[in-house]
Amino acid sequence: MAHTSAARTEPNGSTPVVQVRAVTVAFGGLLALRGIDLDIAPGERLAIIGPNGAGKTTLFNVIAGDVTPAGGSVVIKGVECVDRPSRYRPRLGVARTYQKARTLAGLTVRENLYLALAGHRGRHRTLWRSSTDRRMGEAAADVAHRVWLSGQLDAPAGELAHGQQRQLELGMAIATRPDVMLLDEPASGLSRGERERLVELLESFDERLTLLLIEHDMDVAFRVAQRVVVMADGERVTAGTPEQVRSDPHVHQIYLGTEASA
Repeated sequence: MAHTSAARTEPNGSTPVVQVRAVTVAFGGLLALRGIDLDIAPGERLAIIGPNGAGKTTLFNVIAGDVTPAGGSVVIKGVECVDRPSRYRPRLGVARTYQKARTLAGLTVRENLYLALAGHRGRHRTLWRSSTDRRMGEAAADVAHRVWLSGQLDAPAGELAHGQQRQLELGMAIATRPDVMLLDEPASGLSRGERERLVELLESFDERLTLLLIEHDMDVAFRVAQRVVVMADGERVTAGTPEQVRSDPHVHQIYLGTEASA
C-alpha cells in the first residue's frame, strides 16, 4: 500500500488539461504502474520525481502516447487518448522532448526550427522560395530568440554545445505552439552552468503553458515546478509543493534512502 503524506495537494479547481485515471502498465510479469491517478491543471508546472524503477518514465510515456496501458484512462483537453498513437498528441496542442536531443545535426539552427514549423503547419519545403517560406524563416528566427539562440541561427546543430542543443530542442517544441509540453529529463547531461540556464529559460516561458517534466535532478525539479509528485514502485506516493516534498520524511526515506534530519 502506497504511503500518502499529509502534504499531498491537488491542482486548483479548474478543469484538468491532462487527467490520468487508474492507469496500469505491465511489462511481462513486472507491474510498472499500479493504478496511477494524476490531474494536471492548465498552466501548471508539475515535476514527477522518484528513484530508478519508480515508474515515472513509463507514466510519462503513457501520457505521451508511446506506451499503451493495460488499463485506465488518459484524457487530454477532454479527449480520451489512451488508445490513440503518439502522433495524435500534437493535434491536441501537446509537444514533447526526449532525454537525448533529436535535432538534425547537419542542419543549422534556423533549418531545424523551419522544419519544426513546416511540420506543424503541414508544409513541405521546396526549392522555390515563397512569401510563406520567408515568413516561416522569420518565425524560425523569432523562436530562436525565445530560446536564446539568435546568435547561433546559422550554426549547424551538431556543433552546438550540449546545453544549446537542449535549447534548440525546446525551440522545436514551442515552434508548434503547444498548450502542454512534456519534458523528458531536460537537465540530463548538462553542466551546472547549463542547468542554471535551462531553469531560467523554462521560467521565461509563457505562464499559460503547461509543463510536465520528469527529472532526476531534484534541484532543477524543485526550482521549476509549482507541484511535485513523488513515485515509487509504480505508485504515486505523495504530492505537494516543492517545500512540502523536500521536508517530507517519507520522501527522504524512499528517494534518498535516509530519514530527513530534524
